Amino acid sequence: MAEPRTQEEAKTLGETRGVDTPAEVLPSGTKEERRPAPDLNLIRAGATVIAVLGLLALLHFAASVFITLFSAMLLAFALEPLVHLLCARTSLRRHHASGIVVFLFVAMLYGLFYATYLRAESFLAEIPAITEKIRTAPMIASITRRAEEVNRVFAEAGRRITPPPAASARPKTAAPVVVRDEAESFTGALLQGLGSLSGVLYALGFIPFLVYFILADREPLTRRTRELFPEERRATVGEILLDIERMMRKFLLGNALIALILSVATVLVFLLVGLPYSVVLGILSGTLSVVPYLGLPLALLPGVIVGLVSFESGGPFLVLIASVTAFHLVAANYLTPKLVGGGVRLNATASTVALLFFGWLWGGMGLLLGIPILAVLKCIFDNMPSTRRIGMFLGE
Repeated sequence: MAEPRTQEEAKTLGETRGVDTPAEVLPSGTKEERRPAPDLNLIRAGATVIAVLGLLALLHFAASVFITLFSAMLLAFALEPLVHLLCARTSLRRHHASGIVVFLFVAMLYGLFYATYLRAESFLAEIPAITEKIRTAPMIASITRRAEEVNRVFAEAGRRITPPPAASARPKTAAPVVVRDEAESFTGALLQGLGSLSGVLYALGFIPFLVYFILADREPLTRRTRELFPEERRATVGEILLDIERMMRKFLLGNALIALILSVATVLVFLLVGLPYSVVLGILSGTLSVVPYLGLPLALLPGVIVGLVSFESGGPFLVLIASVTAFHLVAANYLTPKLVGGGVRLNATASTVALLFFGWLWGGMGLLLGIPILAVLKCIFDNMPSTRRIGMFLGE
């Protein structure tokens, strides 16, 4: 077979035979190596990492917006059965029924907060005196002395092990002392993400309107959400939305009923043992008891703090701790499976990580919204074939 006479004929002959030419011969006689094609999987992974980092930055800097939006969506899920019942039993249109339900809910919250404030006003006024009594209580003083003794022993051992630092010619200046108000730091941690008091009021002013709009436009919003996706995915999107709605409604209403039962039982126990401010502290303890995985220590905290300075003997104090612990265990092992059931379907590890992450990101509001947000993500993962394994990993 004759050899090709030109470079163009050689190139054409190589393409027709299906032969890969690793290099091209330039007119000057040099060879140019072909660059390998970019790895699409690596590019896709990098774009995913950048998107996740961008989402985290958005959740951090726009925390007040997302907290307000998620809170309104959760309330809308909880109030949807009342709107549906009012529309079914009366001739009211959905817009009118939604307005009535939201108005009654806001009025109920205002009345509850006002009654609680009247009960707690004297308690809040005596918080500095209670704090001083706790600091001077015999048990606290003994623990403080032992802690100071242990700290002194470790400091002395450290000085013996570590050689003294070299003397410096420059005089040392005393480090500035920063005084922080404990109440302000606790409130700031609880409302982290919402910003200042004006930001909190701004968010609270928007939530009722968002709840009304979500309830009134439920069907158009559902239809438009489905229309955002291709036609072959719309049935799956509809199933996801229904699954999220059922799960959130069962989760919210079940936890609200459990908090009510625990509050009533805790108030009765606090009254029997003679704890001051039993109504306020009992409601606070019963409500905190439903916080996932942190409920027991949070529920014990109000009664233990006030009981340290109120009880002269250890009997009522032990009864208080045993009762609150028993109520929490009954709620966790009997009431929660019955009333909430498997609505959330999250394992303990995933739930704890969600609480840690959203608590770090949004403070106290993150502890309230972390589990519902992760449950919504699990509903999405379970209904998508490409992410079903992630949903199974997050499940029980």
